Amino acid sequence: MIRYTSLRLLQTLPVLLGVSIVVFILVRLIPGDPAVAALGSRATPQLIARVRDQLGLDMPLWKQYFNFLGNALRGDFGISFFYQQDVWRVTVERLPITLALMAYAVAMAVILAVPCAFLSAARRGQATDHAIRILFTIGLGMPVFWSGIILAYVLGVKLQLFPITGRGDGGLDTLMHLTLPALTLAISISPILVRSLRSSITEVLASDYVTTGRAMGLTSTTLNISYVLRNSLRPVVTVVTINLGYLIGGTVIVEQIFSLAGVGSLLIGSIATRDYAVIQLASLIFALLVVVTNLVGDLLYILLDPRMALHR
Repeated sequence: MIRYTSLRLLQTLPVLLGVSIVVFILVRLIPGDPAVAALGSRATPQLIARVRDQLGLDMPLWKQYFNFLGNALRGDFGISFFYQQDVWRVTVERLPITLALMAYAVAMAVILAVPCAFLSAARRGQATDHAIRILFTIGLGMPVFWSGIILAYVLGVKLQLFPITGRGDGGLDTLMHLTLPALTLAISISPILVRSLRSSITEVLASDYVTTGRAMGLTSTTLNISYVLRNSLRPVVTVVTINLGYLIGGTVIVEQIFSLAGVGSLLIGSIATRDYAVIQLASLIFALLVVVTNLVGDLLYILLDPRMALHR
């Protein structure tokens, strides 16, 4: 397990290198000049040229990239010309709220999906099964920004159950502020979880060891948790890790809707201001999150099914 984990961590290096190259090129294809964005459209050509020289934008593209890569390897990701602060500090101080939002959304999606999938599989072909599948199919078809606006209006404005903007003052207050954004993300990914988990539970319920457990007189709680749920969770782990990229994309949108000062909203704002250094670091952080989550998902899969370790 240690050897496998070490090898997977080493494999993240070329992935991050590839992401850094793609992001570096793409951000420079964004229309507009960072120097003009920083100074304003009325700046003189001489002043614009001076700022471009300070930002290193007058150098060849390959030289700009290698300067960025060399500095990044030393932990120096540059200075944000918009915030006039170290990019690492600007970006990382927003990371906890983004991680908290993603973790809360995944937990809420699992809480929504597991009982609904159990109920749907146990009553397969009945009205309850059809109702659950239709309901979650509607949720799958709703864009994240639309469901976020609806939840904010109904639960935040009309019923005033949860705050709709900001990150709160910590603790329970932050949890309340994150509930609507997390629920928005949970609605977008829970239909996929319900579909995969329902299929897995249906297959496990028809297995011989579940039939044997019933014949041995095991209680429903023991049977469902020890036999059915544990053996049905493997697809859920895979689905969550595969859809993390979609979850990150939704996080960027949701942070904008609910005015959360996370890495996603920072990324959107930096694209508007052509703040290259912030865009590059934020993109690398999201890429690292995807890689690490996939690794954690593989490890959880092995823990749920130790036989998989034999194939690693």
